[in-house]
Amino acid sequence: MGRQFSLYLDVLRLLGAVMVLLAHWAFPRFTGTDHSWMRQHDLGGDGVVIFFVLSGLLIAFTAERRQAEGPKLFAADRLSRLWSVALPILLFGIFLDWVGQAQDPDLYAISGYQGEWSVLDLITGATFTNQLWFTDISPGANSPYWSLGYEAWYYAIFAGFFFAPRRLRWYIAGGLALIAGPKILLLAPSWLMGVWLWSSIKSGRLAELNQRTAMVLTVAPLLIYLMAHANLWHVRLSGLTYDLLGEAWYLQLGASDSFVWAAILGLLVTAHLAGVVALLQGRADIPALEGKSAALIRWLAGGSFALYLVHYPVLNLLGALLPGEVLDLWRQLAILSGAVIVSYIFAELTERRRPALRAWLRRLAQNEKRRRKDATALSNASS
Repeated sequence: MGRQFSLYLDVLRLLGAVMVLLAHWAFPRFTGTDHSWMRQHDLGGDGVVIFFVLSGLLIAFTAERRQAEGPKLFAADRLSRLWSVALPILLFGIFLDWVGQAQDPDLYAISGYQGEWSVLDLITGATFTNQLWFTDISPGANSPYWSLGYEAWYYAIFAGFFFAPRRLRWYIAGGLALIAGPKILLLAPSWLMGVWLWSSIKSGRLAELNQRTAMVLTVAPLLIYLMAHANLWHVRLSGLTYDLLGEAWYLQLGASDSFVWAAILGLLVTAHLAGVVALLQGRADIPALEGKSAALIRWLAGGSFALYLVHYPVLNLLGALLPGEVLDLWRQLAILSGAVIVSYIFAELTERRRPALRAWLRRLAQNEKRRRKDATALSNASS
């Protein structure tokens, strides 16, 4: 994967996090109706779909490179990625919610939080079982945490298929999918499109596209996306889903209620990235972004997971603590900038310290592997 394309993926990763941040900042309890268009166009949901496509691409790429290491080290790497931010925010979130809810319980009640954290919140959050089947458990007031309960199971299902013996892979992946349940699987197509994209990059098929086709693949999805939002396709498709399933089943879907639009958007993102790859491959004449600009993008993207997972509890806290009215511009900007600043400070303490956690988890996995080999050798010797 070339440096130019890798940097472009960082731009998209950062864009997805910013879209989610802005969508939540646009809630009336923070900014009134000044930015209601962000809510109307569901920028947050679109940002998560971008994450899923990128995740499928990068996980398939990483697994291919490290296939010889096996599933245990793969699991150690994935858990270090998730836990590096997830575990600290679960604990920090208790404090943030406690302070904010004590100051303005009405604001927190709007988001469905009643001032209680349970052991179940912590256990399901730490094990990413908060979204299995039709479960929907948010740790405290941190509703964006839901996507981790999807992401972790996409990792597991992929690993079950990728690392298992050929004769067992469908059984293992199918069993894990059965545990995850239909709600998680409804958003899986976007993640799998990312896996398909890596397969296409690796095979060299995209490099064979001519420049005109590559340009169409790059630009057309952007135009279709803008047209779709101008005509509120996502709203119409959700309405059709509601009519077909009925209210009871539709409400059970939770974050997956827009699964039809998510699949379409996933296809658009995948086609766009395929076009970008085709444009970049074999084009030494395209100047690479280097220096401070590239370093800044990578630094910002390197804290995007923390930005995604930390911003919402901070928005709630600042909305409860800051004086003034929701329509005051200074207050709106203070809430937004405060969420960004706290998130990136949090990233310095957690996300950017991931290598230490990753090394520790890998040592645990390797020690367990050695213990099993020693036990096997001892058993063979004694027999």
